[in-house]
Amino acid sequence: MVRRQIDFDEETDQHLTELARDYEGDVGKALSDLLRSRESLESFLDQCEESDRASLQAQKEKSERAFAEGRVTRWDDVKRINRL
Repeated sequence: MVRRQIDFDEETDQHLTELARDYEGDVGKALSDLLRSRESLESFLDQCEESDRASLQAQKEKSERAFAEGRVTRWDDVKRINRL
């Protein structure tokens, strides 16, 4: 087991304390599980991207064409036009 000293801001510490309640107050277990679940989530997202690669690529190309052809208004321009 590795021991580390980590400084958190108050809000992060509060979130971590709340999360640790589900782990009988063990912050170490809570952080370990959180990090492992992040890894699983990253892997899941990679699989989703891979399975939808063709569709995502087509959407990207369509969007790039629309910008190149001037059929899209940039968000900054929309805000400026509408004085937002």
